[in-house]
Amino acid sequence: MNVRRIFLENWTIKLASLLLAVTLWFYVTSRGKTEMSLTVPLELRNIPQDMAVVGDVPGSLEVRLQGQERALRDVTSGTKVVGTVDLARGKVGENLIHLSPDDIQKPSGVVVTRLAPFEITVKLDLLTRKVLRLRPVLTGRPAAGYRVANVVVSPLRVTLEGPAQTIDQFNVLQTLPIDLSGMRDKTTVEPRIDFQGQPVKILEQDISVTITFQKEQP
Repeated sequence: MNVRRIFLENWTIKLASLLLAVTLWFYVTSRGKTEMSLTVPLELRNIPQDMAVVGDVPGSLEVRLQGQERALRDVTSGTKVVGTVDLARGKVGENLIHLSPDDIQKPSGVVVTRLAPFEITVKLDLLTRKVLRLRPVLTGRPAAGYRVANVVVSPLRVTLEGPAQTIDQFNVLQTLPIDLSGMRDKTTVEPRIDFQGQPVKILEQDISVTITFQKEQP
């Protein structure tokens, strides 16, 4: 059998057939495809246990998706699309992260044709702890004829955890204001803590402030 003859005989017809087949394949595979723009959340994952994120990090990405109409309808009806950043190999200081379509979790059959921003900077700092005295902040006037007799904070000292540079700024920890307006009976509250908007937390779970009142002498 002459293989060369098989390929060269009527080669113009065979080439035209091949081009037609390729065109039909592209038509069939692209039929019904559409695009949409979407704002998706950006999640930071696998942050090293001994580190914390400091500073501002974008909370979302702008992406453009392409896929079959049915798949994109699923996206608009609730199928989650989310950007992810893996910080498992992050180091202390600024980490420049380059984002790609592979960092976008999306339904099968949907592709990312554009995303912005395509790179972000994530700053990491070592986690540290500091034991601080907890000071209650009281506001408002007790009931007429009564005054504050005693305030007991339990525990008196708490453990603050957060990025090293942030923790160094705290010398004392205060509660958010506790309103005593109209009180006369002994009261125990679970106070909220004033973290001054910083990314820190306290390790103790059961914190309470007990306030007792005394009737003023005429």
